Amino acid sequence: MEKKIIKLYEDGLVNELGKSVQEIPSQELTQMIENRALRGKGEVLPLLQAILQGISAIEPRNVKKSVSVYTHCINLLEQNEMSNKDASNVVGLLMLEADSLPGSALTELSSLFIDLVKNGQAQCGKGLELLPKILSALANEETVINGDNSMSGTEYKGHVLNSLCSCRWNTQSIIYLAGIFKDVTMTLDELKFVLEKMLRMMKELEHADLPALVYQLLLLSAKGHQRLVIEGITNFFIEQDKHLRGKSTNELSEDLMEDDNEETVRHIEGTIILHVSFATKLDHNLGKEFIKFLKGRQHGSTTEVLAPFNLALALSLSCIHRFEDQIFDFLKATILKSFKDCDKQDQSAWVREVVPQSSRIEDLVLETVQNSVYGWDHVIQGLVQLGLALMDSFGPKAAFGRVEETSCVPSNTPTHRACQLGSKILLHTFKSHEMVRADILEHIFNRVVTKATSPVSHFLELLSSTVMSAPQILLESTPKVREMFDYLSFLTPTSAEGLLKAIQPLLKFSMSLKDALILVLRKAMFSRQLDSRKIGVNGFLLILKHFRVLGGLQPSQASQAISSSQIQVDIHARYNPSSNEALCLEIIGNLRRVLTQQADVRLIFYEGIYKVLCRNSQLQGPILDILLSQLKKYYEPSEDVNPPVKLDLCICAQGDQVYLQEPLAHLLGCIQLSLLKVSDIRRQQTDDDGPEDETHILAVKSELEDMLESITKRMVKSEMEDFELDKAADFSLGNSVGVKNNIFAILVLGTYEVLMEYTFLSGQFSINSIEEVLDLYENYQKLGAVLKEKANAVAGKKGKGPVGKAPRSMMSLDCITAFLDAIINDTAPSHQESVQVLRDNMEFRKYVMGVALQKIQQIQDKGVCDGMEVGDSNKIQQLICSLGSTFLKHYSENQKPGEEGKRNRSKGIFGQCLEGLVSIVTILTQQHKDQLAACLCDILGAQDSDNHQEVIYSNIKKFQRLVMNLLSVDEEENNWKEVTHLLTIVQLLCRELFATNGQFEKVLDWIHKICTEQTIDDLSTCKLLFGMLLEMTQQRKSCPPYLRDMAQDIHSQLGDIDQEVEVEDRTHHASITARTAAPTILSLVLQQVERELDDTEWAIARMKADTLAAPQDDDMVDLTQREGHEKSICSRLGILVTAFHELIQSAVPVGTCVEAMIKQTTRFFGTLTLLVKYYIAMYAQKTHHVTARFEKLIKLIGTHLTQHCYAMITYIQTSESEHIQHNVEKQGKKDKKKASAAAQAGRAKVMKQSRTIPNLIFAIETFEKFLIQLSKKSKINLMEHIKISTSRDFRINSAALKEVMAEESESDSDGDASDGNEDVTVVSDDGSTHSGSEDDQENQEPPNKQPCPDKSAKPSKLGTKKTGLKKACKS
Repeated sequence: MEKKIIKLYEDGLVNELGKSVQEIPSQELTQMIENRALRGKGEVLPLLQAILQGISAIEPRNVKKSVSVYTHCINLLEQNEMSNKDASNVVGLLMLEADSLPGSALTELSSLFIDLVKNGQAQCGKGLELLPKILSALANEETVINGDNSMSGTEYKGHVLNSLCSCRWNTQSIIYLAGIFKDVTMTLDELKFVLEKMLRMMKELEHADLPALVYQLLLLSAKGHQRLVIEGITNFFIEQDKHLRGKSTNELSEDLMEDDNEETVRHIEGTIILHVSFATKLDHNLGKEFIKFLKGRQHGSTTEVLAPFNLALALSLSCIHRFEDQIFDFLKATILKSFKDCDKQDQSAWVREVVPQSSRIEDLVLETVQNSVYGWDHVIQGLVQLGLALMDSFGPKAAFGRVEETSCVPSNTPTHRACQLGSKILLHTFKSHEMVRADILEHIFNRVVTKATSPVSHFLELLSSTVMSAPQILLESTPKVREMFDYLSFLTPTSAEGLLKAIQPLLKFSMSLKDALILVLRKAMFSRQLDSRKIGVNGFLLILKHFRVLGGLQPSQASQAISSSQIQVDIHARYNPSSNEALCLEIIGNLRRVLTQQADVRLIFYEGIYKVLCRNSQLQGPILDILLSQLKKYYEPSEDVNPPVKLDLCICAQGDQVYLQEPLAHLLGCIQLSLLKVSDIRRQQTDDDGPEDETHILAVKSELEDMLESITKRMVKSEMEDFELDKAADFSLGNSVGVKNNIFAILVLGTYEVLMEYTFLSGQFSINSIEEVLDLYENYQKLGAVLKEKANAVAGKKGKGPVGKAPRSMMSLDCITAFLDAIINDTAPSHQESVQVLRDNMEFRKYVMGVALQKIQQIQDKGVCDGMEVGDSNKIQQLICSLGSTFLKHYSENQKPGEEGKRNRSKGIFGQCLEGLVSIVTILTQQHKDQLAACLCDILGAQDSDNHQEVIYSNIKKFQRLVMNLLSVDEEENNWKEVTHLLTIVQLLCRELFATNGQFEKVLDWIHKICTEQTIDDLSTCKLLFGMLLEMTQQRKSCPPYLRDMAQDIHSQLGDIDQEVEVEDRTHHASITARTAAPTILSLVLQQVERELDDTEWAIARMKADTLAAPQDDDMVDLTQREGHEKSICSRLGILVTAFHELIQSAVPVGTCVEAMIKQTTRFFGTLTLLVKYYIAMYAQKTHHVTARFEKLIKLIGTHLTQHCYAMITYIQTSESEHIQHNVEKQGKKDKKKASAAAQAGRAKVMKQSRTIPNLIFAIETFEKFLIQLSKKSKINLMEHIKISTSRDFRINSAALKEVMAEESESDSDGDASDGNEDVTVVSDDGSTHSGSEDDQENQEPPNKQPCPDKSAKPSKLGTKKTGLKKACKS
């Protein structure tokens, strides 16, 4: 029968074919097809063609038979047992015939597909490939009957899609179904429904199948809803990352064999990022939608925007040139915003309550770097560019085009943290990916070389971190480092020093690198450029410090010239530390040349060579030799000759210009420190440890000591005239003689200080040494007094040349610490006689204290202080802790002087001790946070504890007691400066306490108690105290209630703007008095109000962004939480309304406070407008409604704020006018010019007000405008209690109107004549006063801003005269 059918089909006998097919039962037909398709009894395609043509040949068409054939073929195809060729042929044939199928057949077939999917029988066969064709044919049908219902083909197609997406899909068929839908023509709504179904199915798929599904999703997104696809993919992988992050290390190791282990997930994420990246290259709209999606969430939680998957995807897309700038600008802005948000959360307890702190941004970004090791090569270049972009944008900047010296003081600002994050990204990427190491080094070196006009310290820190963490990896890039050496001499000395310090560890690993550097440095030493010479000296000194000598050579060898060939040995040989000595001696030989160069270069040598001696003690012989030979050039050997030094050789002249040639004081300072160091080294060494040239060293040391002793004795005897310096000498800098005398004076003063230090430290507290120190100080003081007197005289005369600045002290921090320790702490019986001599000399004590404060201030500003011996941060820390302990002990013991000491208290060093203590605590909290507790224990002399918070609190209690001692002293004049210093220390230490601790609460209560109970009239103390109260309250609890209380106190102290109103004279805080209320406390309140409004606006913006980003079907928990936040914001603003209610009714004195109050009131209305806009947006989204708390807030604003604002404006303008008039009259009596100047100043104030007051009125009207809009949307009358504002061109004062009416009712008819001559006075919003007389109106505002002229006025219904009304027109 099969052959017959095929024969009829081939012969074209259609009618006979139709009859034959019609006679065969459907079951037999399907069996024939199955036999050929599955059992190999012939080709299936000819038979199927014959059957389908036979069915369609007879009219009416046998629909059931057609459906039966189609159904059986589809089932056969789904069994996936046919050969691919036959299956493709069958599908193609069925598609061709589908167009001829009637609607009823199409509906049955579509139901078949739905059943296949529902029952899980769709097994990735080719049967489903017919679905798009069936749906397309359905859509072309005009009417389709489905049971008892009739609908259009398009509607029925939508019904089929809905049914398909509503049923559960078999996980094995998800990807196949997704591929089928791309050939289906759909509307946007249908497409959205399908995409949402596919995105939901991502959770059920195995991870290995996810890339295929995402690929199909991206293909489908070309038809529309790209934002939906991107959002679904990113949200899914963000959840996956959170799931992995939540697992412990043990759990991850147990999951290694499972599908969801970390490595598998990361590889799949990388594949999907690649898919999205390729899709974006083909369709740029996908990239645009991704950027829009990120920007839409930028104002919400940045942790989602910067989640590892999102960040990696963004960096991958940044490789597309079109999106590069957009993505990096967005990422930089988002990272900076996230750090600012963290700062805001750290500083405010209320902000933390509204928006809890989430994951740290640094961790998320660095997690992306960590994930990139799983084959994310397409992300790596983006990571490098992001790190560089952050460092370039947020690194330190040059001030006014000048590169400042790099500060060692750490910073924790958002910009600095963003820069640090960029550095960490590059460091981690460098260590993880070999392919970009050369690229990163290239970028770092390029920036160090080319950025001569901006600081590069952050890039040098990155290079240093890279070298320290992975020196062996960096050695692979040795050619890059050697190339960098070629540019060394072209850098600034600071940058070059930083670069050399950074790469210094590499020199020990690579001899070729070391030799290359030495050659470069030697060339730099012979350069004509001064900066190059400085770089050469610094470089050689750095090598000397870090290449320690193990053995010793005879000193005679040190003077021999040693060539580089002697020290190179074999480049490929293993590094030998014993070769360091030859290298160091060669370098010292090169450095001898420095002593013939400029003073700046010699200065670097003197400061550096002492540090070399401290680090490399075996070089003491050669170093002492150099110093001895240099000193002999300027030393006067004859004991009878004064002065003992040849100052003339220390300067050089070129024409009329005089220059310093030899910094003699620094040379002597280096010598005395070196001698003390050598003595110290010798005490620590045993006989066997000493150098081989010990005899020579002793001889040189002895000779230097004798020379210093001789210089000291002769300097004590020398008079100023011996140096050609006396009161008659010229010290101006306008001529060469004055310059020379200034240089000589500075050299002599420095020499005195160096000799004082040497005599004291080497004298072992002998009475002779102490007397010598004081004799030297007496000479120092005389010369210093002459210099100061001359400087003041020159400064007081106009037309004279510039005056030199006071030189910085040459005394070392170590010596200053020893001096103060001796004066204050020394209790040794053998020292008492000599120490008492020092204690009795008050001038010397003050001098030492002044130098100590100078050094401490330098450390606070730069992290280091002047001096050769200080370069180690640990040593600085020890010294300042020692000083802090000394200061605290001295102050504590002398805080309560007896009756005899009261008069001398101001002359002592108590105040300076406290000032120094404040600076020391500042240094510790800024630069040594990690060791703060240990340092505080050192200062107090207590034992260190593991509980650092408790240590800090115990220190705070110590200073609290000192404050209370001062406040409890019943003296006529409290020493408020000491109180301020102590409170500053308490404030600094409180910032290190956790705001959640009970200790923090105790300190806050103590400060609040002082503010409420103590009457403090000193403005600076009061400002500091209330500033601490507000700052700590903000960190611990809600601040607005305190602001309200303070505003009430200000109102009660300043009085009301209406003089007839009496304000209750009762305050919450005793320290708020009529003297402190304004401007001190008022300005603090307004500043805190600004911070509170900042926080509130931030919270509103964050809440709005989160709400708009959330899905429409958000759960009730989020809704309840949002309502709670809204109530909190409304309550907060309500309290601020009551605070403003008090402030705007206070009689604030004319001045800056008035302007600040207007600005903050304007800002407050701006915040209220933002809240109203938030509710309008919620109504537009149909996601929320107005809360009862918000309605109460609006009522409060209407009754307590808006109405009083206009009264405040009237008061301010009247007060300003009276104040200006009073000044003009006062100055006019004395001088007409001064009166004119006063009038001009008054006009300037009026012009300033013409901007601030209209801004306030505009803010009020804007608020009312949006409130009206919200009323319409919410169907609630929110304007019920708000009086709509009217025109502000002029205002009628009702009280004045009644007064005028009363006067005129009593006046006689002759009052018309007198009233006719009166002028109308109108005070406009800008504070300007307009007169009603015609002569005065020429230069006034335009007519639309002026009051009505007399001729247009009409008689009042009340019977008053028109001129009477004019008198009532006031501001």
